[in-house]
Amino acid sequence: MSPTWFPVPKWLNAYRHSVVVRLVVFGIAIVVVAMVLRVIVLLPYLRDGVATLASSHQLAIAEYVARDIDDKIKARIDFLDRLARHLPEDILNDRGRLESWLRERHETFPAFSSGFMVVPLNGRGILADYPVVAGRRDLNFGGDDWFVEATSERRVALGKPVRERTAGEPIIVMAAPVLNSQGQVIAVLAGVSALVYSGFFDTLQKTQIGETGGFLLISPRDDVFVAATDPAKVLRPLPPPGVNPLHDRAMAGYRGTGITVNLAGIEELSAMVSVPTTGWFLVARVPTSEVFQVVEQARTFILRNALGLGGLVVFGLTVVLPRFLSPLTTASRLIHRMATGEIELQPLKVVHRDEIGELVEGFNFLLARVNEVTEERVAEKARMAASLRQWMADTSHELRTPIAVLRAQIEAIQDGIHAADTSTLAVLHREVMGLSRLVDDLYTLARSDVGQLECRLGPTDPSALLDELIAAYGDRFASAGLELEWIAATAQPLVSGDPARLRQVFANLLENTLRYGNVGNRLRITAEILPDALALYFDDSGPGVPDASLPHLFDRFYRVDASRSRERGGSGIGLAVCRSTIEAHGGLISASPSPLGGLRIAIMLPRLKEGS
Repeated sequence: MSPTWFPVPKWLNAYRHSVVVRLVVFGIAIVVVAMVLRVIVLLPYLRDGVATLASSHQLAIAEYVARDIDDKIKARIDFLDRLARHLPEDILNDRGRLESWLRERHETFPAFSSGFMVVPLNGRGILADYPVVAGRRDLNFGGDDWFVEATSERRVALGKPVRERTAGEPIIVMAAPVLNSQGQVIAVLAGVSALVYSGFFDTLQKTQIGETGGFLLISPRDDVFVAATDPAKVLRPLPPPGVNPLHDRAMAGYRGTGITVNLAGIEELSAMVSVPTTGWFLVARVPTSEVFQVVEQARTFILRNALGLGGLVVFGLTVVLPRFLSPLTTASRLIHRMATGEIELQPLKVVHRDEIGELVEGFNFLLARVNEVTEERVAEKARMAASLRQWMADTSHELRTPIAVLRAQIEAIQDGIHAADTSTLAVLHREVMGLSRLVDDLYTLARSDVGQLECRLGPTDPSALLDELIAAYGDRFASAGLELEWIAATAQPLVSGDPARLRQVFANLLENTLRYGNVGNRLRITAEILPDALALYFDDSGPGVPDASLPHLFDRFYRVDASRSRERGGSGIGLAVCRSTIEAHGGLISASPSPLGGLRIAIMLPRLKEGS
C-alpha cells in the first residue's frame, strides 16, 4: 500500500466517490463559467451596440436642433437685409417717421426680441429705435464688430454674442448696411435678439436629453458658449485647449460623436454638428451613466441570476437527484447481496416498466420532444432568415439603381465625359432625393414595425389638409394632362390625427396618380361622413389593378408591374408607409376597383366625438 503524504480533504473524497457531489460541483462550475462568459463577452457587445444606437440617436437630435437654429438665423438675416434695402432714405433724418417705420416692421416680424435700431455712419448714438430701450441712444457703436463689418464689407453682419451694455442681458446683434441711390453706405440697420428669448433658441433651451443631458451652442470664432440648456453657461468662455480632447477636435472642425470627460469629471457621450450660417457648432451631450444604464442593469441581473441558478442547481442535484437514483441504488444493493450470498440468487423481475426502462423511456420521450422543438425552432429561424434575406434583397435592389446612376454620373464627370454642369447636378440631385425619400420611408416602416412610429395626435381637419394639397398639386396635374376633382363633405368633422403624417399619406396618393396616370385620366377625391368615422375615397379612372394584386398593394416592395413601376420611379413602399401611418391613427386603408374604372383607395379615420 502506497504511503499517504498528505491528508485528503473530505470534500475531495466525496467528489471521488459520489456521483451526486461531482454533478453538484460540475453544475456550479457551469453556472460560474456561464456568468463569467456573459460578463466578459456579452456585456461589452451589448455596450458597443447601445453606444452605436445612442450615438446615432444623439446625432439625429443634434442635427434637428442645429437645423432649427440655422433656419431661425437665416430668417432673421434675410428679413433684416430686405428691410435695409427698402428703408426710405428720406426718413433717416426724421426720427418720428423712422421710429414709426421700425414699429410697423417689428410688429410684422417680432423675431428680434430687443427690436431694431438705425445707427448713423459715425456709430455714435442711434437715429431711431423700436422698441425704445433706455440708455441705448447714448451708446457709441463705432467699434462694435457688427457695425464695422456692415459698413466696411457692405453686407449683413452677425455680431459676437455679448452682454447688452444697458440691461446686461446676453444678446446678439445682426446688422445690414443702408445704401443710398448711389450705392453708398449712409447708415446701419441693426436687429437685436436676446439669447434667452423663448422664440429664438427655445428648442435648445427647453429640450433635455435623458435626465441630465442637454445642449451647448458654441462659437469658435468668439470662444464663448452662445447658448446652452444650462442658462449659467451662456456667454461663458470655452475651456482652454488640452482640457477636453474631444472639444479640441470639434474646435478644429470635427463633426460627429465621441465620448469624453467634462470639466466636472463626468463621462459624456457627445454629438457635434455645424450651424452653417453662423460658423457655430452644436453639442448634444448626455452622461454615459444614463446611456449605459441598461448595461449595468443587465450586469446586475446576470449576477443575481447566477446566484439564484447556482442555488437551484445545488438544491436539485443534492435533494432531487438521489430520489431519482434510488431505484437504481436499490437494484444495485440487491445484486450486491446476491453476490455475497445474503439472499438467494434469483432473477430480477424484468418488467416492461422497471426503473431502468422508465429512465430509458423518459429519455427517449425527452429526446423526441427536444427534436420536435428543435425542428420547430429551426424552421422558424429559417422562415425569419428567409424573410430577412428577402427584406435585405428588396432594400438593396431598390438602393442599387439610384446608386448605380450616381456612380455612373460621378465616374463620367471624373473621366471628363460629362461636365459638372447644371443638368448633371440636377440628375445627381434627383437621384439623391429619391434615395432620401426611400430611406425616410424605410425608417418610417422600421419605426412602425417596432411600435415607435411617432404621431402627435390632436384635433385635425383632413378636409383642410386636402384643400391645401389639392391647391398645391393643381398645376402639376394640369401639366400632366390629368383631371383632379375634390368633393368635400357638407361639414368638416375633426379626427384625432397628426397633420404632418396625414399630409404625407395624402401626398403619396396624389404622387401615385401623377406617377402612374396617363394623359386624360381623372382622380376624384370624395369625403363621406359616417356615424363614427370620416371616409375618404381616392378614385381614379385608370390604369386599373388586377383583382389578384389588390390584397398585396400595401405590402412593402410589392409592384403590380415591377419594370413599369421602376421606370416611373416607384419604390414599392409608399402604400406600405400609408398603411402604417393610417393604422397608427386607429384607422383603416384598403384598395378595391373604382367606379371610374381604375383603382379606389379608401381611408377610414375615427371621428372625434363632440366636446372631446
